[in-house]
Amino acid sequence: MGGTLLIRADADGEIGTGHVMRCLALAQAWQKAGGQVFLLGDVAADAIRRRLRACDIDFLPISRRHPDPADLRATLQLVEQSRDELGSGETIWLAVDGYHFDAQYLEQVRGADARLLVIDDLGRLPPFDADLVLNQNLGAEQTDYPCDEYTTLLLGSPYVLLRQEYLARGCPERKIPELAQNVLVTLGGADPKNVTGMVAAGLAEMDLRDLEVRVVVGAANRHVKSLEQEFGRFPANWRLLKNVDDMPGLVAWADVAVAAAGTTAWELAFSGLPAALLALADHQLPVAERLAAAGAATSLGRADGLTHERIAAELSGLSKDAALRRRQSETGPLLVDGRGASRVVEVMQALDEPIPDERLQLRPAVEEDAKPLWRLANAPSVRKNSLSTDPIAWEEHVPWFRHKLADDTARIWVLDFEGLILGQIRYERAGDGTAETSLLVVATFRRRGLATMLLEETWQQACEELRADRVRAVVRRENVASRLIFVNADFTETGPAEIRGCACDVFERPAE
Repeated sequence: MGGTLLIRADADGEIGTGHVMRCLALAQAWQKAGGQVFLLGDVAADAIRRRLRACDIDFLPISRRHPDPADLRATLQLVEQSRDELGSGETIWLAVDGYHFDAQYLEQVRGADARLLVIDDLGRLPPFDADLVLNQNLGAEQTDYPCDEYTTLLLGSPYVLLRQEYLARGCPERKIPELAQNVLVTLGGADPKNVTGMVAAGLAEMDLRDLEVRVVVGAANRHVKSLEQEFGRFPANWRLLKNVDDMPGLVAWADVAVAAAGTTAWELAFSGLPAALLALADHQLPVAERLAAAGAATSLGRADGLTHERIAAELSGLSKDAALRRRQSETGPLLVDGRGASRVVEVMQALDEPIPDERLQLRPAVEEDAKPLWRLANAPSVRKNSLSTDPIAWEEHVPWFRHKLADDTARIWVLDFEGLILGQIRYERAGDGTAETSLLVVATFRRRGLATMLLEETWQQACEELRADRVRAVVRRENVASRLIFVNADFTETGPAEIRGCACDVFERPAE
């Protein structure tokens, strides 16, 4: 593949290390595909800086953090410098991950000579001016992202970014003991309010014998000395660990974890480790709650609302409930399969390179496709060329879509690329024995032959299943691109028609 990935991640504050670590997962997948990676700016924590350098990720200097204008100027200069070094034929991507990058920043960066990926958790930045928006959280599929039709949305847990060290180990075969005795505590890179100390104190109040505890202190934690003093009163088999190189090994060792609902939560889910999750920041609370609702973890809620007694009670209950831990262990890997970073990179590649045929899946539509197909149907270019140009309300789309899925006289297929819907084709049986068709392809993937593929792969099957003797398409006369699709698929123009006040042409092809 080649190409350069520039990463501008928030490396400061209590959640900054999480941004950097998930960007590291993306960087590793990009490198595996043959590209090179640079981090724009610096990372305060020495341990994380060393880890990035060990992964062949170099730093390009940015001295000040947005909203200081120096950040944007330096970012644009580094993009231009990379373009000069690579030449016009190579792809440059800029990945931005941080809550302080505002809409103006994204607009200016997208205007540079590079593709833009925005990694997000909140959906609160109108508009999202980017080539790709990635939100890996459960429920992200339902987020109404304000963006144009040339922005591709990668939403949900199929796109969770996992680092290579977890992928290399894979999902271990985990034994679920009747009583969990090995407890792992990991609360992110900084933990500014020392929630780690409160969790450890809560564990000390549990009524479990032979409890072994490993507490991992993040690289940016400022409370190490006080934690070391506190651990002097805990049992000898409790250990405080700093600068851990083998987190997957600790995850494999543990029977249960107490963790922040950030990047680590997805690593635990992939590894099948039962966990009690707490939110150190506002954006982490929905992660904890949705993983709990899915059955992959227990949510402790906000850290600032926890007490020693609550932690002791919740962990004691989870440690004694083998059935609950088994369900969590089985559910996590179903949500996070480990291919998220490679999926994201494949989509990034596909915007500028041919799409591998083996990655395209033509399948019947399902109810979970309602949201992306609604977005596609409401794209301005689609509405412009439709017989009805009015926007489609979500409240109207949902019952209509469900009805079509259940209707014996209708068929809908979608073209799926790594969980991303690239297009759809729909057939409905008319009263004269004809299957009337309409098809749509997302704006960023048009002129790739996908519409022709959709039509050629489905029209005969639609005739058979709908007991139709021919397929008919009605196209607005000014929609030249759609006219060519049907002509190239050996449809015959049977005449003009005026439908809903629109001048149209009708195309037909008889069943074989």
